[in-house]
Amino acid sequence: MRCTFAHRLIAFIFVCLGVATPTTKVLAADEGQSYSQADRVFTEALARGDQKTVAALLDDNFQWVESDGRIHTKADVLKDLRSLASNNEGAIDVRTIDLLGQVERVLGIHRTDRFAHIWVKHPGGWQAFTFLDIPIPVERSENTAVPKAPTKPDADCENPCRTLPYKPENAAQKGAMDAWFRLKNDEWHPNSTDWAAYADDDHETITPTSDLPKLQHVVELARQRELYGQHGADPGEPVISMRMFDFGNVVVQQCFQGLNSAKPRTWVMRVFVNKGDGWKIVLSAQTRIKQG
Repeated sequence: MRCTFAHRLIAFIFVCLGVATPTTKVLAADEGQSYSQADRVFTEALARGDQKTVAALLDDNFQWVESDGRIHTKADVLKDLRSLASNNEGAIDVRTIDLLGQVERVLGIHRTDRFAHIWVKHPGGWQAFTFLDIPIPVERSENTAVPKAPTKPDADCENPCRTLPYKPENAAQKGAMDAWFRLKNDEWHPNSTDWAAYADDDHETITPTSDLPKLQHVVELARQRELYGQHGADPGEPVISMRMFDFGNVVVQQCFQGLNSAKPRTWVMRVFVNKGDGWKIVLSAQTRIKQG
């Protein structure tokens, strides 16, 4: 009885002092947490400047890409939690999509930017993987809604339509890359039907000038074909460098694109998913890189 009472007394003192007992599990990234719980813990930790908790909820490859293309790594964020905390405030119109329980795609708006956040599930729990900010575009008029005619109808598209400066590391990455080749060719030579077959129903294309859900993208491709024929669009910007990360049946692609490797023009994130019917794109989000 004395031993039991003593243990209870020690436990009571630990609780009063706010100290965890050896048997208390105190983990920021908890394998039992849902994405929404992890996101809430992360947001609260950012707000109070809790570096340890934030660190546990950031993937080692985490990047925060601002709307002007500035990139902050995990180490950068941990040195200055206030910047990301301020940027992360006041989110509205938040829409989340679960991708096979392996990745969470989060889209929304804060201040003058839209954002695309990617969270991934590891054996130890959910972690933030990429935060990308994209400027909110000016509303398009009827004139700007008409697809532009190609400036170089006969231009070739070697990169990114046939080759890329990246070698897939496994079957998942190769499947995602093959799907993207198909998509890029269907944009270069507008083919709305084939493009639709390689785009998930929840796909969105978000750029500094537009925000296109799948259906609208399909309509625009069909319109390009109708107006300008098989050479209805300029080739996409060449990929300067690329990284791919696979999480089960979800692949995240990150690219620098542009004509000058010394000064890339665009930072792009794409997400692909295989729900059992082949690899399809479920997000393409990009921002322009400020030059100077």
